[in-house]
Amino acid sequence: MSCPANTTDNVLRRLVRWWRDWNGRHRTMVALDCYGPAEEARIAGDLGVSATEFRALAAKWPGSSDLLSKRMQQINLDATGIARVEPDVIRDLQRVCSFCASRGKCRHDLADDPGSAAWRDYCPNVPTFDALVTARASRSKTR
Repeated sequence: MSCPANTTDNVLRRLVRWWRDWNGRHRTMVALDCYGPAEEARIAGDLGVSATEFRALAAKWPGSSDLLSKRMQQINLDATGIARVEPDVIRDLQRVCSFCASRGKCRHDLADDPGSAAWRDYCPNVPTFDALVTARASRSKTR
C-alpha cells in the first residue's frame, strides 16, 4: 500500500521545515555563545528582557513570532505601525507569543480556520490585542 502523493509531500515539507528551523536555532545559539555573558546581558538589557529570557528567545528564533504576525494580520492590526509608535508593546507581544504553550494549536487554527475565534480561548495576547483594537477604534472616531 502506498501513501497518497499529497501526504508524502506534506511530510517532506514538515521535515524540511523542522530541519531548517533546528539548524537556524543551532547556528543562533552557537553565535550567541561567542559573545559571552557580559555581552549577552547588555543585549538583553537593550531589548528590555532578562539575560535568561534573551537566551530563551534566541533559542526559539528564527520564526518565533511568525504566528504573531499572521494573527495580527488576521485581526487587521498593523504590526509595523504599532512598532513605530509603541515598540515596547510589540516586544511584549513577541515575548509572550514566543513563550506560549499553545503555539501548535495556534498554528493549526491559523492554517485550518483563520476566521474562527477559538484562538481567543487560549492566546495569552488577547488582552493586548483587544486594547490595540480598542485604541484603533478610538482614534478613528476622533478623526
